[in-house]
Amino acid sequence: MHILLFGASGHVGAGLARLLSPHHTVTGIVRRRPETETAYEPVIVPDWVDEPEAVTSALASADLPPVDAVIAAIGGWYIDEPVLDRGLAKFDADYDSYLRGHFTACAISQSLADDRSEGVGTSERSADSSTDSATSAEPAPTRFVHLALNGVASVEALTGSGAISVFGAAQKMLIEVASAESTTVDFRELRIMAPIGGDDRNDLTGGVDTVPLAEVAEALTPILHSPERFDVSTEIHANAEK
Repeated sequence: MHILLFGASGHVGAGLARLLSPHHTVTGIVRRRPETETAYEPVIVPDWVDEPEAVTSALASADLPPVDAVIAAIGGWYIDEPVLDRGLAKFDADYDSYLRGHFTACAISQSLADDRSEGVGTSERSADSSTDSATSAEPAPTRFVHLALNGVASVEALTGSGAISVFGAAQKMLIEVASAESTTVDFRELRIMAPIGGDDRNDLTGGVDTVPLAEVAEALTPILHSPERFDVSTEIHANAEK
């Protein structure tokens, strides 16, 4: 499977690339060339959020196999002032770096899936002209999968992380609407209901349980391979909460 990863340079994205790359081809969309070796093939698109067509063009020029699935590990986490005290400028900045990125990633998935469907249709029509009706018994091609990662803030009002709660909730609805409307992409969301382990930015005061990255990779893999077995949103919890 060829996985296109948005947010590849972040803690979660880079960690998932390391865990998934032994079994899959992983391409990461990044704004600048990584300074160290990565587990993903970097494709540099500095302004990909505002220029989605630059992503599809870069992929077409990179001599890579067709993309089968997208993982969007976009956004971040912070503890700060109350959301209204932070002001509109910071609210806009959070929207810019979080929800707009998820919207563009969804739109890119739709574009890639449409291109793939057109290619499949062309190849099938070509095959029909030179084979008998037995071709119609072959299984349909696997649908394109888009998997967005989300967190507990999307379903709980977390003080000090208000904008993340607002845009996380909006992201949840974005994926649900995209899933309802799309005929070529299986849009799915994996909601991680605890901090992800290994990120030094997390405040784990009081013994907060975490979800290891390996468990995130383990949870998302079957969604990528068999999205029809899962609801639009799936949750995973820290071990202590299971």
